[in-house]
Amino acid sequence: MPEAVLIPPRSGADSIVDRSDALLRLSEALSATTTPADVIATVEALLVDCLGTGPSSVRVALEQHDPLTSRTVEDCRALYFGDPTEIIAAFPALAADLDFAAAACLPLRGTGRTLGALLLTWSHARMFYIGERAFFSTVAAYTAQALARSVHLQSRITAVETLQGAMLSPLPAVDGYRLAGHYLPAEGGKVGGDWYDAVSTSAGRLTLAIGDVAGHDMAAAARMGSLRSMLRAYLVDRREPPASLLRRLDTANHALGDPTVATAIVAAIHRTPDGTHRLHWSNAGHPPPVLIEPGRSVRALLGNDILLGAYPGTPRRTYTCALPTGSIVLLHTDGLVEDRGRHIDAGLARLYRRLRRSGATRLDDLLIDAVGGLGGKADDDVALLAVKVG
Repeated sequence: MPEAVLIPPRSGADSIVDRSDALLRLSEALSATTTPADVIATVEALLVDCLGTGPSSVRVALEQHDPLTSRTVEDCRALYFGDPTEIIAAFPALAADLDFAAAACLPLRGTGRTLGALLLTWSHARMFYIGERAFFSTVAAYTAQALARSVHLQSRITAVETLQGAMLSPLPAVDGYRLAGHYLPAEGGKVGGDWYDAVSTSAGRLTLAIGDVAGHDMAAAARMGSLRSMLRAYLVDRREPPASLLRRLDTANHALGDPTVATAIVAAIHRTPDGTHRLHWSNAGHPPPVLIEPGRSVRALLGNDILLGAYPGTPRRTYTCALPTGSIVLLHTDGLVEDRGRHIDAGLARLYRRLRRSGATRLDDLLIDAVGGLGGKADDDVALLAVKVG
């Protein structure tokens, strides 16, 4: 059936000024969306709200379960129907359940494919003016662009999470010790260079490692994976003091090409012949380990050498202390205590206060308390690894 197109000037809510304002508001709102669900909710809410005499219903259909949106996606062209007679003539199957009198359905064109359809319906018959059609086409284009961007972002975040998860090995079960780890990715789907690891040997030695490679991109993640794999092999194969293990790692780091700049801690725990426990650690430019003793006394375990990747052959030292039964050693990356508006020393002080106040009896709950000051959001990746003695 031929479509009637009228060109008289409009006024009021349907004026050019109001449509321009609606597009501006929609563009600003869509710029803040990060998921397809965000995009859909924004378009469906704002499009009705922006136009005082606008559609009675707006739907963004990524999956097509009705003839109207299916035809629009299949043909990749806009459909306009001014009254029920036109709708039923084109889609007889809708006659029994038709609950709108006019409709505009526009394809959401992506790169190389149609992402879905934008369906607007009205409860009264109407004509569609050239200016309105141009407006609806622009809305559909904005929506399609936002959907494509959000789908790409979600795919990237999923890839990042998969990559990061592959870098965090399951923690071993070790008699006499309890372990827990926690990883909180940075906002924005950035790839992080943080990792933690724990290895136990048949001799009863438990070795912990944590590190942070400089950078927030796929290259940083690849460098982190390389360092982590080399260190993990040394932890399994070499029964050496932590300083020696970090020296080996940094030697290989420099020998294999452009050295990776990173901070790291290696810490080994073992039971002495008299039944007590001792911690031995070496620190390459990393935030200090935290010792939480029974009664919630909290202190930093000091002693720090230069970070990895700076100077080959750098001397490194191993430090040691006793671990009373019931004590907890916490390793963490700087994302827990450092952000744009806070110096790391202030962040460390806040962390220690949170740990002292924590009434957690389980390690997992203690780690949740430790990251509680971030409100579930971090400017940088955060990795934590904790072990409890006894």
